[in-house]
Amino acid sequence: MNKECRSQVEPHLRPGEQLIAVCECGLAPGVPDRPLWLRPPPRESDLERRIKSRLPGPVQRFLQPSTPDPNSRIERVTDGIERVTDSAGQAVDDGLARAAHGKGLHGGWDSQAGRFLVAHYSAAYLPASQLAVAFTDSRVLVLGDRAKVWQLKRAYEPEWEAPLAAVGDIRANPKGIVQRGRFELAFADGSWIALVASVPTHAEPFAARVGP
Repeated sequence: MNKECRSQVEPHLRPGEQLIAVCECGLAPGVPDRPLWLRPPPRESDLERRIKSRLPGPVQRFLQPSTPDPNSRIERVTDGIERVTDSAGQAVDDGLARAAHGKGLHGGWDSQAGRFLVAHYSAAYLPASQLAVAFTDSRVLVLGDRAKVWQLKRAYEPEWEAPLAAVGDIRANPKGIVQRGRFELAFADGSWIALVASVPTHAEPFAARVGP
């Protein structure tokens, strides 16, 4: 078990809770990208905000995006077309990823694996590229690295958790060169999500330690 990673997880444990195993990892290739309905609006830069703040009031109001009327028939039709078009494009991208790397998620967005992924994508404006999956004697805890670009060490913050009963199994399932450290977190409802250990050789011992 990585000592530095363990020291990052331990402050988030409850009193008396015992850490069994932890593995640093990322989403496996083939896991669907963030859906459109979870993507935040684009951020304005500081420069854009400063420039706008110096403009006359009428100009600022003119530049403000109009709030769409959900009851307008035109808005409903336009929004529907945009959603269908964007969703079709994303489905093609996700399909190409699955074809190249294999399936990375089993179960819909309402499944336990899907809710895990929603929590990951919703945790911050930019999803963490590095995760730590920790098993304790009472729950499964997933943390995302929120370290700033100038920080030398990782800074893990909780993203998702579930009782041990929600996780049915953990399977080491290496595939090809880019997924040698792949393991699947399988849930009690039959859904699963694939992750790849940052150090490939850590996947099998991690799965063996926390598996049934």
